[in-house]
Order: sequence, then C-alpha cells, then structure tokens
Amino acid sequence: MKNKHLVLLFLFTLLVGLAVRRAPWRHATFFQTKLLKLDTASIQQIQITLPNKPTLFLLRSDIGWSAEQEERSVVVEPYTVNKILGALADMRSIRIAKTDLPDTLGFIPTAKIQLTVVHSNAQSESITIGWETIENSQAATYVQLPRHEGIYLVDNHLRNVFAKKLTDFRKQTIIQFTPEAVRSFSIAGPNLDSIIFVQNDSSGMWEGGMISQVQFNDQVQNWLSKIRGLDGLAFADLFDESHANESLYARIRLNFKEQSEPLILETFLAHQIYVPETFPSQKLDRRQFAPYVLHSSQNPTNYFAFPDTVLLRQICHPFK
Repeated sequence: MKNKHLVLLFLFTLLVGLAVRRAPWRHATFFQTKLLKLDTASIQQIQITLPNKPTLFLLRSDIGWSAEQEERSVVVEPYTVNKILGALADMRSIRIAKTDLPDTLGFIPTAKIQLTVVHSNAQSESITIGWETIENSQAATYVQLPRHEGIYLVDNHLRNVFAKKLTDFRKQTIIQFTPEAVRSFSIAGPNLDSIIFVQNDSSGMWEGGMISQVQFNDQVQNWLSKIRGLDGLAFADLFDESHANESLYARIRLNFKEQSEPLILETFLAHQIYVPETFPSQKLDRRQFAPYVLHSSQNPTNYFAFPDTVLLRQICHPFK
C-alpha cells in the first residue's frame, strides 16, 4: 500500500474516532427491548406510593380487582386495571440513560413514583417512575429498575398511568336517569307520610295513590330534575354505615317504564360518624360533616355528604 494511502487511512480513522467521542449518543447506550417479562395473569398485587401519600394497594381476588388505601376499599373496574397492567407489560426501553445525577431525572423523594409488583409465582419487581420527557419527538419517561441496576428511557408518558389515589377508582356519579322515563315513584320515611304517585298512561298526569289529588306533570318533572341534578357531592367517608337503618330519614324509589331495576335514593341523618384513630386529622374534609348523607342504588359502594338542607327538604317533602 502506498504511503499516501496509509496517511489517508490514518486520518480517516482519526476523524471517525473523534466523531464518536463527540457524538451526542456517546453517553446514551441504545438498548431497545421490553424491560419486564411479565405474566400479567400471575400479578396478585400492585403497590403504588406517591410522594407524601400513603401507599395504594391494588389487589386481585377471585372476583376481580379492588383498591385499598387508609382503611378504605373500592372495587376497580376491569378496563381501569387493564390499562395499568398493559403499561407494565409493554414497558419498552428506548435507551439506557447514563447519568451521575439521577435526581435530575425525577428520582428524588418529592417526585418519584414507587411501584412494587407482587407475583404469585415469581420474585417481586420494584419500579421507580421519574420525569417524563420528549425523545425524537416521541413521549418518553425515565424509569429505574433496581434489579436491572440501571435507568432507562422508555416509550410513552407513564406518570398519569400510575399516579393513582383511591379517589381515582371511586365512582363519583350519584344518579343517572331521564325524568321522562319514570313510570311511578314513592317517598317514605320513619317520620314522613308515605306517598305513591303513578303516571296515568292516557292523560300523562301524575295520580297520588295515598293523596287524593292529581299533580301537574311539570311540577313532578321539576322535582325529578332536582333529583337528577344531585351530583358533585363529597364522599361521606366518616358516616358509620352500621347505623344506617336507625339514621334513615327518607327513602325515594323511582320505577321506570322500560327497565326493571328501580332507583332507590336514601337520605340519612349524619349524627353517626366514625373517625378511625389512624385517620390523619389534617386530611379531614370539612364537607364530610354535612347534616345529611345521601346514598344511591346506582352507586352502592359510596355515601355522599349532603350539606344543602333546603334542597333536601324540597326533595323529601315535595308538592307542599
């Protein structure tokens, strides 16, 4: 080989070496693969700890998934937990993130999301979620896996998927129905005069079974609209459900024209409340000390604080 060719080869090799040393990917090792080989069917528990929050437990049982946090438990809908399981199973790395300052990637106590995945037939997996970012115009998140001894940049923004509290799994809708679909209704209570109304099929007027008078349709429709508007109330977590029977104030039953399941709405006097010893006093929502509590058969696992005494009497004592 001629000397000039050797010189050119040397210069080319030198330039390539310099380019590699200065390249932006020098400190970011590419490692594109699924990080977790999970059998989602074997996952029995997922623990989620947010900064300055008590741990949330997602628990699998024979009848499905539930969420528990601070002595409260709710059923978790399948599509909700499937989103979380899918994000774990599809966690795909973009590259290994080489850094001497992991705190800058969101792995500080006030920012990180800590996950623990418990299997029935395998070792538990710990996962820490850091900051989200954009990599090559695509959503990405920094993830730390202690068992893998590394930090990875993975596909998609993941913080919203895992940043969950018990209230995120609780159904807040109290009532859903169309006033025009109501066929009959009744109101009863320990200290109330029971009334029953049925809509006349031919005239469309409401006829009172216990009261010998006919109520105009728009009057009843206005009352039904007030019931349908019962929403946006705070959860009454301090209400002692074991005293529900003796605290009952009124029970309203709506029967519908085309569906067999009635809507039963119950109101309770809220003089029976229960504050667990472990319940942090600074987290008490003052709205929970409303004078009445509301329960709907369409949301059977929750009770709601009812602070508006005027509205409650309009609903429980209508047509007066």
